[in-house]
Amino acid sequence: MLDKTTKNIDKNFPLLDKLAQLDGFTKILGKRAKAKYLTNAYTYRLSGLKSDLKRSYQNTFYNCSNKLEQKDEKITGKYCNNRWCIVCNRIRTAKLINGYKSQLDDLPEKYFVTLTIPNVTGNDLRQVIQKMIQTFAKISRVYRDKRKTFIGIRKTECTYNAELNNFHPHFHLIISGEEQAYRLESDWLKQYPEAEKWCQNVKPADNNSVMELFKYFSKIVTNKTIYVSALDTIFRAIYGMRTYQAFGIKKNVSEDIEEIQAEIYKDLENRETTWTWLENDWIDKDSGEMLTGYTPDDSMKKLISSIK
Repeated sequence: MLDKTTKNIDKNFPLLDKLAQLDGFTKILGKRAKAKYLTNAYTYRLSGLKSDLKRSYQNTFYNCSNKLEQKDEKITGKYCNNRWCIVCNRIRTAKLINGYKSQLDDLPEKYFVTLTIPNVTGNDLRQVIQKMIQTFAKISRVYRDKRKTFIGIRKTECTYNAELNNFHPHFHLIISGEEQAYRLESDWLKQYPEAEKWCQNVKPADNNSVMELFKYFSKIVTNKTIYVSALDTIFRAIYGMRTYQAFGIKKNVSEDIEEIQAEIYKDLENRETTWTWLENDWIDKDSGEMLTGYTPDDSMKKLISSIK
C-alpha cells in the first residue's frame, strides 16, 4: 500500500531534490520545521473558530507531517494538502514549477498580467470569485470564436485589507503575446467597468514572473500580523475551487499533493526510526535526538505573538 502512494523526490520533484543536495538535509528540513511551527501556531487558532473548516484545520494541526518515518535515507510523512498549510504549499509550489515551468519558458513573447476588481466584503467573496472565473471563461470563449486563443496559465489570489476590513480577489496570469495580453485587459475592463485601469497591470514576463505566479493563493501575514478570522473567510470562499487553470497548454500536474510523500536525502544518516513533532522540531523519542535543531528566533516569536 505504501509503495503505491509514496513519491520519490529524486524522480518527481527534481527542484526540491537539488535544493536538498545543495543545502543538506538539515537546512532543507529546518525550513520545513519552521513552516510546520508557524502553520501550527495559526491553525491552532483557526481550529478554535466556529468555521465550516474546523475539522480540516484540526487535521492540519494534529496530523500534517506530525510523524516522519525514516528508513535508511528515505523519510516518509503524511500531509494534509490544505492551502493554509505552509508545509504542503512548499511541496505544491515545487510540483507546479516542475510541471509547468518548461512550457511557460517555451512560450513566445510572454507577458505577466494582473486583473483586479474593487475590494469586496467577506460575505460576498466566494460569489465574487466564482463570477470572476466565469467572466474569464466568457472572454476566452469570445476570443476563440474569432479563431484566436489565449495561451498560458491563470492563478486566483486573494489578499486582506485590515484597515478597510475587506478583501481583494484578483488574477495573475502568464500569457503568450503582447496583443493577447492587452486584449485580455481591455475585455476585462469592459466586463468590470467599475475596476480602475491603473489597478490592472501588463508587463513583459521574466523568470521572477513564473515564481510570482506559483506563490501561495493567499498571504498568511498581512502587515506583519496574522488575522485568523480573515484567513478563515478567504479559505472558506475558495474551498473546493481550483486556483490554477492552464489554457492552451497541456495540464501536466494537479495542484493537489499526495497524502503520503517520501523523500530521499542522500546525506542523511542511515537508520530506521520515527520522528515525532514536539513544539518546534521532530524528535526521536528513544534517543531524545532532534531531527533539525530548529529553534524559533525573535522575529518568528514576534510574528506568532501578532496572531489575532
